[in-house]
Amino acid sequence: MSDEQAVPGPTEIERVVVNWLREHPEFFIRHPDLVESLRVPHPCEPAVSLLEYQNRLLRERGQRLHGKLLELVAIARDNDRLAERVQRLALDLLDAPNELDGLLYRIKAVLRDAFNADCVALCLEAALVADSGAAEFLRPEALALFEGLLQVGKSRCGRLRPEQATALFGDCAPQVASAALVPLGDGRWRGLLALGSWDEQRFHPGAGTLFLGRAGELVSRALGARLLADGWRARSDPSSAHEG
Repeated sequence: MSDEQAVPGPTEIERVVVNWLREHPEFFIRHPDLVESLRVPHPCEPAVSLLEYQNRLLRERGQRLHGKLLELVAIARDNDRLAERVQRLALDLLDAPNELDGLLYRIKAVLRDAFNADCVALCLEAALVADSGAAEFLRPEALALFEGLLQVGKSRCGRLRPEQATALFGDCAPQVASAALVPLGDGRWRGLLALGSWDEQRFHPGAGTLFLGRAGELVSRALGARLLADGWRARSDPSSAHEG
């Protein structure tokens, strides 16, 4: 071999050996004694035979797959439970009182239970042109703190700024460690549903919002019909400024 000829390094040699063994799997059939005599070193334990090492790899792989399967099963069960809660919400909305204020209080109670929340806030923005017992829910000043969220129109979870928590939850604000925010509205009116929890992990930023969004759609549909029927005008309706 000349000095100019490159000598294969360890990496290249290993690649050649690996490729050869893959192309000749019968090698170990012809040399069963080699399978038993080869010892595979371990950084923390004594060296083991090739067969023992292979069994260990298969066992560890099986454990990882089992763990992933259990995780998928847990996710599927959580989704089933949440889907059932949303279905119950739909049925409860159908059975809600005819009065607007009764519907609003019913929404708060049902969602508190459905999403295991410690407190619930419901804020609306619309032009009120008739007397209503639900006027306490008309809170445009609170909605102003969530303008970006309302414009995007997507639910989110996480921590609230102190002024946001106070605007939504009042005296309970210091205890709220996490919250889920659900925009409401149908283009003619808008609102915000807020679910608060003392547990910072209950509505953490990485939590899924699919079912929150579906719940928001149900609430928006039910509220939209009842708001207009109960004398609320669309906030963007210019005629509301001239009616008393």
